[in-house]
Amino acid sequence: MAYATVEEFTDYLDPDPVPANASRLLGRASTKLDKLLTGAVYKTDSDGLPTDPALAAVFREAVCIQAQYIDSLGDETGAMANVSQMELGNQKIVRALSVVGSGTSRVSPDLIDLLQTKGLWPVYPYTWG
Repeated sequence: MAYATVEEFTDYLDPDPVPANASRLLGRASTKLDKLLTGAVYKTDSDGLPTDPALAAVFREAVCIQAQYIDSLGDETGAMANVSQMELGNQKIVRALSVVGSGTSRVSPDLIDLLQTKGLWPVYPYTWG
C-alpha cells in the first residue's frame, strides 16, 4: 500500500499536472522508502501505515518527492540506470558495466534530505545476537 494517495500527490504537484501513472509511481516510491528504512521500527495500523500522524505526514511527503523524481527521470523501471551514453541518430546506446559510481541515482536527493532532517535516515537497526 502506498503512503500517499493520488489526491495527495495531486495536491503536492499543484500547479503541475499529475501523471497518468500516478498510482503506480506512488507504489514504487513507497517501496523505495521501505527499502531505505529497512530496520526502522514504528507502530503501524492493519494496512502497515504509520499510526503516528507526524510520521505519516513525513512518509506522505517522502513518497510524493520520490514519485515526482521517478516521473522526472522518465525511467520508471530503472532499465536505463546503467546507460552511460546515448545518441539519437542511428540509435547508439552504450551501457556501463555497472551502475556503481555511475548512472543516475534511483533515489531523489530531496528524499534523502527530508529523511535526514527528520531524523529517519540513516537507519541503524538493532541486531540480536
